[in-house]
Amino acid sequence: MNILPSIRQLESQMGEWRRHLHQNPELGFEEIETARFVTDKLRGFGIETVEGVGRTGVVGTLRGRLGDGPCVGIRADMDALPMTEVRDLPHASRFPGKMHGCGHDGHTATLLGAAAALARSPEFAGTVRFIFQPGEEGCGGALAMLDDGLFERFHCDEIYAFHNVERPVGQVVVHDSVVAAAATRFTIVVHGSGGHAATPHMTIDPLPTAARILLAIEALPGRLTDAASPAIVTVGSIHAGEAFNTIPDKAVLVGTVRCFNDEVLRVLEAGIKRVCDGEASISGARVEITSEVLFAPTVNAAEPASVVTRVAAEIVGQENLVLGPPAEMGSEDFSFMLQRRPGCYFLIGQADDDHRAVAHDTRYDFNDRILSIGASIWVRLVEHRLAKRDVL
Repeated sequence: MNILPSIRQLESQMGEWRRHLHQNPELGFEEIETARFVTDKLRGFGIETVEGVGRTGVVGTLRGRLGDGPCVGIRADMDALPMTEVRDLPHASRFPGKMHGCGHDGHTATLLGAAAALARSPEFAGTVRFIFQPGEEGCGGALAMLDDGLFERFHCDEIYAFHNVERPVGQVVVHDSVVAAAATRFTIVVHGSGGHAATPHMTIDPLPTAARILLAIEALPGRLTDAASPAIVTVGSIHAGEAFNTIPDKAVLVGTVRCFNDEVLRVLEAGIKRVCDGEASISGARVEITSEVLFAPTVNAAEPASVVTRVAAEIVGQENLVLGPPAEMGSEDFSFMLQRRPGCYFLIGQADDDHRAVAHDTRYDFNDRILSIGASIWVRLVEHRLAKRDVL
């Protein structure tokens, strides 16, 4: 690994920052102390900083000493997950029910390290925006920052972000177009008529209807849609009733639809409605469906993806690059920023013998070995994009 000397000097500090953040997780739009920590660090580096962007977001601005030029935005997410950590780590979460189970503590520490290095030697022409986003985990944090005028108040020509992934340490994955799926969350409420379990003929039992709906809608992808365009319908929660001997009044199913384009999404949503209407008509139940878009498809622009590829090769070596793999079925709300500005969202592998748990696992922990890799990529990316010879 060709870790930059300026980042080598910061490795122990970045590790301390990351473990502090891991011990003190905050959920989406609750990142008060996290935002304060980020703000204090940025201001300590001499970086102009604005708090409260999109409620609890933070934006730092650093101007190069070589004069005017383009503006590059780099984003890290700050929120934790509503999970209880099970590993007895020295830096384990201090708060049951809150855990950095996706690596946002590492993303934040990585960007702070890059900010510190660039602030010490801002040898570039143009501006860097350090964007620390709240509420990525399905809370709409990217949209909150955009609705608060992120790019109007803090102009960016391009925007970049990364995520850790369960690949070997130091592998960098760059997609040349679609990176991750769109996702909607749906809620289906089956209204029946409850009663005693001994007299089901006097009720309209919502549970069999809900069960048939679940099986039917999860089978829609590949039947209504082209199998060459991947899609998934998943019911993640079903709830009905409280007593063993009672037929409930309603059953509630909650789940997601994931795919890579809007047309497939429309087809699946229409199919879900037809299934619900059909099952309701058979049983005499009534069905209500609501849905909300959580994430757009995450799509890289060609030129920024090419830049990340060149920069990553300098840091990790060509042999550690994975270029143009199939898109992921997971989702990412950085997608909304990529709809507004060209950019690139890439992945850095973190798996080793001590870091095998996947993201959103209660045993998960970010691998501090990749802090310096990510920070080095950020510094070199700024140096490339804001060099005097480059024009965006």
